[in-house]
Amino acid sequence: MAKQECKLPVKANPDSAKLYIQCLDSQLNKIKQIQNTWISKQQYELSKIEEESGNTQVLALFERAITNHHKYISSACQWRYLLKLPNATDAAISYKLCEIELISQFTDTIKKTI
Repeated sequence: MAKQECKLPVKANPDSAKLYIQCLDSQLNKIKQIQNTWISKQQYELSKIEEESGNTQVLALFERAITNHHKYISSACQWRYLLKLPNATDAAISYKLCEIELISQFTDTIKKTI
């Protein structure tokens, strides 16, 4: 699935910045949905392996990795957000771009393990 192209004009006014943030939100929702699909697929595959092998550690570790990655994304993007304050628009854009990048990277990693 191709990513929707979000573009912020060089001389952005508040309305164009708002549209850009809405575009990023839409893109973020799509990649989160894709990531959730891949996580579910991996959980299903790991539960099958768990049933066959009796190894109950792999699925638990995978789920812990997901939880830890969500925490990592939050922390990694928060400091970028804080750097852009007091400009709340720039801060929000920075946070969303960070989320998009890190979620995409993690999804690619999950895809490679299946």
